[in-house]
Amino acid sequence: MAKKEVKKEAPVTLESLNKELRGYIAQIEALRAEIAVVDEGIANLRAVIKTINNLKDLGKGKEILIPIGAGAQIEAKLENPDTIVVDIGSGISAELKHEEALAHIAKQIAELQVLRRTLEEAIVEAYQKTEELLAKTKELGEKEGK
Repeated sequence: MAKKEVKKEAPVTLESLNKELRGYIAQIEALRAEIAVVDEGIANLRAVIKTINNLKDLGKGKEILIPIGAGAQIEAKLENPDTIVVDIGSGISAELKHEEALAHIAKQIAELQVLRRTLEEAIVEAYQKTEELLAKTKELGEKEGK
């Protein structure tokens, strides 16, 4: 019969605790950066909703200026503000009626908000681990100082 190998864990040191602590801090920073990207996406989608509604309020036949980059604009005539072409994923776009487009965009916002909450929960967990590691670091530091 083969003997079962028992692995011995390396002793906990201040260096290993600090390394783990730096890892959690980096994770928190990365999660915050992801949240910023999600927030930007939500803000952009809300701006799209506002623009769609404003164009519908203007109505067919109104003259508008469309930004084309570097501060330049081109004049255009609003032909059909009741139909919107939206990205439905994988580089595919679909023509939707005004209310359908708004519902589609609202769904995207809701999905991003769920993702944001998930990222926030991950930050809370990382903070809890950080607090635990700080307590262990303090305890080990006091033991080594004696």
